[in-house]
Amino acid sequence: MDSEKKENYHVRVIGGGLAGCEAALQLASRGFLVDLYEMRPNRQTPAHRDGHLAQLVCSNSFKAIGKTAPHGLLKNELNMLGSFLLDSAREAAVPAGDSLTVNRDIFSESVERKIAKSPNITLHREEVTSLEGNLPTLVAAGPLASDALADDIFKRLGGNRLHFFDAIAPVVEADSIDFEHAFYRNRWEKGETADFINCPLDKETYDAFVQKLREAEETEPRPFEKRELFEGCLPVEEMARRGTETLRFGPMRPVGLGLGNNGHKWHAVIQLRAENKQKTLFNMVGFQTRLKWGTQKEIFTMVPALKNAKFARLGCMHRNTFIESPKFLDATLRLRPELPCAQGIPPTWFAGQITGSEGYTEAIATGWYAAWNMYNTLVHGTPDPLPVCSCIRALMDRLVEENEDFQPMNFNFGLLPHLTEMKKKNKKEILGAAAEKAVMEWIAQHKKNDR
Repeated sequence: MDSEKKENYHVRVIGGGLAGCEAALQLASRGFLVDLYEMRPNRQTPAHRDGHLAQLVCSNSFKAIGKTAPHGLLKNELNMLGSFLLDSAREAAVPAGDSLTVNRDIFSESVERKIAKSPNITLHREEVTSLEGNLPTLVAAGPLASDALADDIFKRLGGNRLHFFDAIAPVVEADSIDFEHAFYRNRWEKGETADFINCPLDKETYDAFVQKLREAEETEPRPFEKRELFEGCLPVEEMARRGTETLRFGPMRPVGLGLGNNGHKWHAVIQLRAENKQKTLFNMVGFQTRLKWGTQKEIFTMVPALKNAKFARLGCMHRNTFIESPKFLDATLRLRPELPCAQGIPPTWFAGQITGSEGYTEAIATGWYAAWNMYNTLVHGTPDPLPVCSCIRALMDRLVEENEDFQPMNFNFGLLPHLTEMKKKNKKEILGAAAEKAVMEWIAQHKKNDR
């Protein structure tokens, strides 16, 4: 990509999460001077533990690696485009079959080193309360932006605060797991080593487990409005209330894990995924929850393998705030300059979950994309979008397309342009190949132009 030095360009990035750090590093690598603002640890949020940059909250997984999975395609694209944070994720990777799973602390430390080593980035540990200022700004404050900044943003936009609730899964100490009732195995035996711990339940235990989840007391008033729950990351108790079999077809599905002692498929299985390379901590995959802590212990220890479990962290809920991107952002994630809300403030771009994207890889993608277009707009006077067949462009188009009931979404195959001759059997391969080819050609053309 273009590495021409533009040291006379000085910009501000608000937020030291995934999107903000990726954006800051991308801009700095192109010669911009970047003031990166992160309010933690001086001002904490309900979900973060400390003040580390790029801290992963809900999970430690960036999801699938393979190109037949949507997140594998998205990561492949970001790798081709030179994502700094995906490099850090690989440095911090822990074994997890066919997914990119990381040690959270090592990942944050890697990102912080990159930020600290960049001579073009100045990190400010202070709260930004307004979009006013003299520097072009990229807002990546995340869904947990400070109240003062969120108030300023929504006052300017003239819209209601949109939000949904995210849930965090518990983490179990490995030496407290009863391996008389658990076994190591990856689903479909993918990966070089068996990395997941599987905790099976028979029908009687499963039915009692589901019933307890249905009746359990939550930390938040219920019922929530349906639109406030993100369908891609539902609390486990909410899934239980949607039907007795819902969990068996969701996070507790028993397929691909071999047969039980009776020669038949397990009735239901909870999978645990390593938090660190030492495999001393494991999180309960898909078991994000908003239950009270005492209730979590009572219910989760019904699982035979977890009857003596010690929890290093229990699940909790946090509220995610996002803007109505289709009304306010253009195709480059810039606050549309012709709108009244853009008057009196410097050119402003948005990235991360505050745009309505959902997921770690998606946050990095929005950070890369907003920074790339910010760079091109300020230096060359015009943005430079990715090709329409690409995964990142498809996600961005979805964020800004007209939508009367705009809700957060992960990247998925349904967002890519579909070809009429495609058959269901090989649809993923065709879409993936088209996206990869489009980005490779786009990169090649840019390298040619740079020469």
